[in-house]
Amino acid sequence: MRHQRREFLKLMGVGGAFTLLPLDIARAASTPAIEDRAVYISASAGNADDYYVSAFNASGKILFEQALPGRGHDIGLRPNHVDVAAVERRPGLYGLILDRHTGEVRAKLHCPEDRRFYGHAIYSNDGRFLYITENDFDHARGVVSVWDAKDGYRRVAEFDSYGTGPHELHLMPGGEQLVIANGGLHTHPDFDGRTPLNIDSMEPNLSIIDRRTGELIHQAALKHDWHQLSIRHLDVSANGTIAAGFQYQGEINDQVPLVGVWQPGKEIRPIEAPDNVQYRMRQYCGSVRFDASGQVFGISCPRGGLVTFWDAKTNDFLTHIAAPDGCGLAATDRPGEFVGTSGLGNGWRMDAIRRKRVELPDASHKSLHWDNHLRRIST
Repeated sequence: MRHQRREFLKLMGVGGAFTLLPLDIARAASTPAIEDRAVYISASAGNADDYYVSAFNASGKILFEQALPGRGHDIGLRPNHVDVAAVERRPGLYGLILDRHTGEVRAKLHCPEDRRFYGHAIYSNDGRFLYITENDFDHARGVVSVWDAKDGYRRVAEFDSYGTGPHELHLMPGGEQLVIANGGLHTHPDFDGRTPLNIDSMEPNLSIIDRRTGELIHQAALKHDWHQLSIRHLDVSANGTIAAGFQYQGEINDQVPLVGVWQPGKEIRPIEAPDNVQYRMRQYCGSVRFDASGQVFGISCPRGGLVTFWDAKTNDFLTHIAAPDGCGLAATDRPGEFVGTSGLGNGWRMDAIRRKRVELPDASHKSLHWDNHLRRIST
């Protein structure tokens, strides 16, 4: 098998901390270690334009690899079911429903000719419906398509995303509303499908809609001076706090925030790291993930080669950990702890409380490059 031929990469250094940990987070550092029996799943790529969905265990051992017809992006997990949804990187035409244990293809989704998948999908809590962000490119309009998992994944509806270029979406607590990161970037297949055509007129926002009716419930945008901050990725804590990461479409030396926190009904609160870390973030945030306790969230910065960690209660910067080309993040069961993956083939366990990083013994492979996002399946 391919993974049996892969070589280990050497562990690299860990970045230093810049703030003192709040007392309630610090106490979590004394929590006894929990054996991680979970499975982690991500899109990946080989060295010859070959693409996969790959799953590995807590030590990094590859459990399966399923070939994909093109580069994947994120994985949606169907609750209490074997199905996982793998969606093609934008502008995508395919979606595959896979068995989470074996990688076997269970169903195929096809994007309509006048739409393109935009990389992210989420299931309803009851597992009945799958929601995927899409681009209605002829009308510069974002949509969320709805697929009935109990009816052979038939496309049954689509809702306005209330913005342009929707990307990541999540369920809000309670499961009846969807929050969508509308990145604000208009693209069209006639221009390779990824080239932004509206840099000067971008209007990114965060929108919350009713998942059954598509009605807009809440919406918030950054101030106009920051309209080139494409809001791409987000996560939602159990109390409804939304953390978001931005990708700046302006100059590399402009001083702009790259992280925001949103309580629906209020304005998006931009937050920044210390100057030296802020600069190293390189105007680009990848994955966003809350930890198991909801007190810490991590935001990866693959272009800067680090993962940043933040206090979810105070919104203060906590620390950063070096992660060359690191983007994928998934929370473990342990407070402050994450598993991270990189486009260079690395896999790590990262502890934001103890400020340390340990390489997964079996997960670093020179011939397998992990894609942007990582999901954890409890077993």
